[in-house]
Amino acid sequence: MNQLLQALNQKLATLSHGQEGIVKISTAVSDKLVAFKTKPPSIQREILSVCSDPYTLAQQLTHVELERLSHIGPEEFVQAFVHKDPLDGTKTCFSEQKKTSNLEAYVKWFNRLCYLVATEICMPAKKKQRAQVIEFFIDVARECFNIGNFNSLMAIISGMNMSPVSRLKKTWSKVKTAKFFILEHQMDPTGNFYNYRTALRGAAHRSLTAHSNREKVGTLGGLERAEHTACKTLLEVSLHPWKIHII
Repeated sequence: MNQLLQALNQKLATLSHGQEGIVKISTAVSDKLVAFKTKPPSIQREILSVCSDPYTLAQQLTHVELERLSHIGPEEFVQAFVHKDPLDGTKTCFSEQKKTSNLEAYVKWFNRLCYLVATEICMPAKKKQRAQVIEFFIDVARECFNIGNFNSLMAIISGMNMSPVSRLKKTWSKVKTAKFFILEHQMDPTGNFYNYRTALRGAAHRSLTAHSNREKVGTLGGLERAEHTACKTLLEVSLHPWKIHII
């Protein structure tokens, strides 16, 4: 009983922390939007001036994904898809943000990443600079794929397929698109996302193999175990990132 109460208290504390984080992030985003509209373009910092290494950015995106996922409980998915009115299949409990606020925050994060990618690509005035940003995000998406962060991968690809970006024909003509087409192929919906599911199984196997090897050596600490569990959860939840996106 004591263990049960302790686990419950820990879960409630985590949820409370997540709620506070959502409020802080929402406030920070609102402030940055106001600043973005009021500052002249010369003061606005482009992403390449902040982080020019695709692998580092992919790692940071994965940290964000895991942090957001850690606050989502299974009850939120139940609330999101349970119909409020049996006679009206279009209404769900997803609109009740108090019950699904963490899941809602995760969906907003996906959409924000999409728009960030599109915005960063469209900001440069010259085609050569825009092409450089596109190639940078292609490399970031590839690193996300290698890590197993399929949700960020899907968000980056979605951002690059937005009409303000896809219609930049002259810019795309300067981009080496072979890697981008390979990544798009992995997210191809054909065959109920067969390519994606195959890649997901491979990523899950690599994660479990690495975990097993670390246990044999005997160097797997509590933090590593927690990180492995979070990575496994990310792989499982990322099975349907496009469904989360379109809710």
